[in-house]
Amino acid sequence: MKGYMNDPFTKLLEASWQRALTPAESAELRAWLATHPEARADWEANAALSRALDNLPDAPVPSNFTARVLQAAELEQAARQRDTKTKLPRSWLAWLPKAAVAAVFVVMSLMAFREASYQKQQRFARSLKTVTAVAALPGPEVLQDFEAIQQLSPTRPPDLELLALLQ
Repeated sequence: MKGYMNDPFTKLLEASWQRALTPAESAELRAWLATHPEARADWEANAALSRALDNLPDAPVPSNFTARVLQAAELEQAARQRDTKTKLPRSWLAWLPKAAVAAVFVVMSLMAFREASYQKQQRFARSLKTVTAVAALPGPEVLQDFEAIQQLSPTRPPDLELLALLQ
């Protein structure tokens, strides 16, 4: 039946499913099949299927069939509404792993910031300790008597004879 959409064959086929074809429709079908012999197999298969379905006995339908169908439709609609209401929490569950990764990232960033701040405080404390140690040294007034101190303990020139022996 592929390739026969929107043509007389499809319309006649659908009509044959619902009722017997009129003599005018039968003539139109014969003319169409004469020009399109490749569709004859499809027509015969559908005609055989329709005859087989017509020969089947009617299935007994319970007296409350309509009520049961309507009730099933209402239950299905209620289930869909429940699913729509409960989809919000399920969608949050889908985001849970991503939120956990983001939380770990935030915590690690805070820890890195705290560590950097701690290292900066440690450097400041070391430099303060160094400045304090320098402040404990004697001031420039010690250098006032530098020349007198230098004259008290003159350094002797190197002993050249000793250096020559050591070489």
